Amino acid sequence: MQTKGRDERKVQISVARMIAKYAERSPFFLNPDEVAAKNIIAGLVRNKIKYGYAYYPCRDVKGVPEKDRDNICPCRTHKDEIARQGTCECGLFVSEAYFNARAGIRS
Repeated sequence: MQTKGRDERKVQISVARMIAKYAERSPFFLNPDEVAAKNIIAGLVRNKIKYGYAYYPCRDVKGVPEKDRDNICPCRTHKDEIARQGTCECGLFVSEAYFNARAGIRS
């Protein structure tokens, strides 16, 4: 049982590192709503453990690798979604304007 917990912790660290790295090098920010971000990250971790990839929890995993790969975090459509609505569908990544508005920062 300890091994399972250790493995899950390794996956949590791996997913958190991947998300932080992407946020650093992209023009996007992590959602400033910590509860929402933690829930989404927990879903990514669950999917990585279950399927081997960090599939977004807001989209169904069909079991068809050619289709499912479009939903690995960060998904293919996140840039368009953020440009259109300020957040990706899952709400993990947000635009600078969205981040500033929610974090109470004036531009």
